[in-house]
Amino acid sequence: MKKQKWLYWLVAILFVCEAGYSIVAVHHAEQKNAVKMEKADKFNSSVDKKNSSLKADQKSRQRHPVDWQKPSLSGKYPDLSPYYGVKDKKYKLWLDVSVKKQRVYVMLGKFQMYSMYASIGKNYERTKDFQKTPTGTFSLQKKHGTSYFDATKGYGAKYWTSFNGKGAYRFESVPFDKDGQVIESQAKRLGNKRVTEKHNIKNYGSIRLTVADAKWLQENIKPKTRVVIHDKDTDENYLDFLY
Repeated sequence: MKKQKWLYWLVAILFVCEAGYSIVAVHHAEQKNAVKMEKADKFNSSVDKKNSSLKADQKSRQRHPVDWQKPSLSGKYPDLSPYYGVKDKKYKLWLDVSVKKQRVYVMLGKFQMYSMYASIGKNYERTKDFQKTPTGTFSLQKKHGTSYFDATKGYGAKYWTSFNGKGAYRFESVPFDKDGQVIESQAKRLGNKRVTEKHNIKNYGSIRLTVADAKWLQENIKPKTRVVIHDKDTDENYLDFLY
């Protein structure tokens, strides 16, 4: 009988110890999570402040009207070399392509490093598949070139860099005709948000930039860099990969 009571007491003590350990472990986890959340809040706050400064600077340097030959912004392009190969998603280079805003943003994690005027076709219900702009997540590919001309489409472009389909879908300059002259009616649409179904941008899924921006992108944004293309249907969740 005494032995049985002793076993009961032992089991009770073990339960108390386990419960105590669980409470301490939970409290420790809560403290650790609170510290983590505090750091995240401070980082996000610093991102917001820095981005406000970056965006204000970029807005002040936007060219008006758009010059299809020159960079979208006056002044120098950002130096991206320190960030090549960085694995930390907070400081990883990627390209944010907004169909809605007709812009391509060079991003460093959540930081907006550069803003480019773009000309991007919108996807309407009656848009033919081969003319649709692919939306989603892609990667810059090695396939690129300094120029091309497609007689079937009646135009070509300079400094093209593939992001999908091994050259089927590209970042490229504004279009040029068979004589090497810019097609001004299309070049003037850079950055213009008024893209309708009737007057859509027929660039067969590629993304047009100024000649200078297309050249800089090709020479400075490395293959395998993430490319996120989003429209009004994906605006809410396209940044999920950063969290």
